[in-house]
This record gives sequence, C-alpha cells and structure tokens, in this order.
Amino acid sequence: MGRRKVTHQLISDKSTRRVTFRKRKEGILKKINELTILCGLRACAIIYSDYKDGPEVWPNRREVRVLLNRFSALPKEKQTKYMMDQKDLMTRMIQDAKKKLEKEKMHSRAMELGTIAAFNDLHDADHSEDLIKAADVVEKRINVIRERIKALESRVD
Repeated sequence: MGRRKVTHQLISDKSTRRVTFRKRKEGILKKINELTILCGLRACAIIYSDYKDGPEVWPNRREVRVLLNRFSALPKEKQTKYMMDQKDLMTRMIQDAKKKLEKEKMHSRAMELGTIAAFNDLHDADHSEDLIKAADVVEKRINVIRERIKALESRVD
C-alpha cells in the first residue's frame, strides 16, 4: 500500500510537526548511512532544528570536522561546481528545453525536406494532405515545447 500524497506546507500542529520532523530526520540519516555503506563513500549530515540547542551531526563530530576540513581545502570552483539554487535549476531546465526545441525544429525541417523530396519524385500522386497532416503534427510538438519553456521561465521570475 502506497503513501498518501503529502502537501508540502508548514504543519500547523506543533506536536505533529515535531513527530514528522523526527521521523523524516531518521529516514534521511538512514539513507545517508546506506549510501556510505553501499557506495563506499564518506558522508556527513548537520541538522539545525528548533527542538535542540546547537546542531545535530551524523555520524559524529570528529568525522564531520574531517569532512568539512577536506571540503574547505578544495578550490572554490570545485566547492561550488555542483551547488544549485532554485533559480539555477530553472535556468538549466529552460536551457535544456530550448535545446530540445531546436532539435525538434531541425528534425521537423529534415522530415519536411525528405517528405517534399519524396513528393517531388512521385509526380502523379497528390500527397498534399499528408504534408498538411505532417506539418500540423510538427507544429503541435513545437507549441508544446514552447509552452514548457514559458512555464519554466515564469517559475524563474
């Protein structure tokens, strides 16, 4: 049986919020532990909450300090290479959608040229209906991609 859909908003009841926090925190720490075991990597977690004074650290303070020092020793370019905020994510999604739109345009042009070439080879047959249907399908695909780009751009603003 699957979980019910959760709306992501602040839980108004303080005791429910605290229980949810504790359960979710345990879940994320379990996932980090599994990653370290299965993938043979080193990881840590620092969690600040209103429920405890100071941060909670996993696995222990010494390991967290070692990993933070190792991270701090990296050049700034490497430290921030994979960091992304919401705006950066949306910008990347828009760029990807624009690239996809360009590919679709190129593909539709190639298909159109191929269809026209095939049409010119068959002088006696009338394929204008087929060409109109193909152009309509291509136009619809381009419009869908344009709508996706607009939706992503509106999220960034």
